[in-house]
Amino acid sequence: MPSSRERLMMVLRGETPDRVPISLYEFDGFYESWIHEHPEYVAILKYAEGKTDKMFFWAPSDDKPVLFYSLVDKDSIKTETWHEKSSTYTRTEVTTPKGVVSTLARQDKGIHTSWTIKPFCESEDDARKILSLPYEPWRPSIDSFFRLNRLLGEAGILMGDIPDALCLTVELFGLSRFLNVYLRNKPLVFELMDFFHERIRNYLEHLLKSGAVTLYRICGPEYATPPYLHPKEFDKLVNFYDLDLVNLLHKHGGYARLHSHGKVKKVLPAIKDLGVDAVDPLEPPPDGDVELDEARRILGAETVLIGNIEERLFEVGSKKDIENQVKKAISQAAYSGGFVLCPTAMPITTPLKRKIQQNILHYIDCGLKYGQHHKFHKPKLG
Repeated sequence: MPSSRERLMMVLRGETPDRVPISLYEFDGFYESWIHEHPEYVAILKYAEGKTDKMFFWAPSDDKPVLFYSLVDKDSIKTETWHEKSSTYTRTEVTTPKGVVSTLARQDKGIHTSWTIKPFCESEDDARKILSLPYEPWRPSIDSFFRLNRLLGEAGILMGDIPDALCLTVELFGLSRFLNVYLRNKPLVFELMDFFHERIRNYLEHLLKSGAVTLYRICGPEYATPPYLHPKEFDKLVNFYDLDLVNLLHKHGGYARLHSHGKVKKVLPAIKDLGVDAVDPLEPPPDGDVELDEARRILGAETVLIGNIEERLFEVGSKKDIENQVKKAISQAAYSGGFVLCPTAMPITTPLKRKIQQNILHYIDCGLKYGQHHKFHKPKLG
């Protein structure tokens, strides 16, 4: 029987493994800073050992001050943190050659994510301050890649995680303000995207040349999907830039996984043109607009589909609902090309409700039950 590492690599290479790989998505590495402190989450991780296939998030770290993949003077960044009621606020101020920009984030107790209350850019003048920042390429050590890869062993593969130029540009403004700026001043938007793409590309090239060759998740394309923008804008905002990242990954023997929530059906032809190796999370209606069999028809057998079990199903669904959705996903995607069973997201709250915990365990069981390729038949739905 193949190991999880071998199973995932078989799927990425277009081969048929013994069973459908099962992912716990962000539970594998992305939540590493807090997940082991909560017994209800640890119980899931223990249950999953030997049953799921890890695409374990990895990113290098550094004690040097870094902003937008560039080394910066430590005196140019000031951070202030304070607590109000059950929330923690963090204000970051950056001094640029053209003035100061700042951002404010909030994290609430028991919710392991943060919200941007104030983005860096509230005006086009703020954006020009960002553009005035000097650039000194960040070339971090990747020793942690090799250490983590040894620790992971045959339990899965490491997965890098990078934004694209659109992701960083949108997050400067927040989505609604970005859309307004894009309608009024496209040249400024593309100047910002060129600014970020140079940094992202150089960073990724450094990682790959240093030996951190693996699967990389590329985030950001969802900001150019309907209903926010017409599909024709996707080529300008995503393909023009992300194709360069995909080609760079392939040049060094890596793999590209494009991540895009939302309604992606009308941009799937453009995603196919990118030549990515995998796409996630391919959300079904109503959160998304595509079923896995539709995605397969558009993307073809050579693209690995990753998804599409909705996270909210763990919260509100019954065990029967979980079973039906797992069967449906496997039926639609696993017998016509590469497929990894994966939730569209994972819980971020503590403590975790018992119902959610039990539904996640049942999701694992159903993936094992219905994902056996040696059966050579589609599971019956219903």
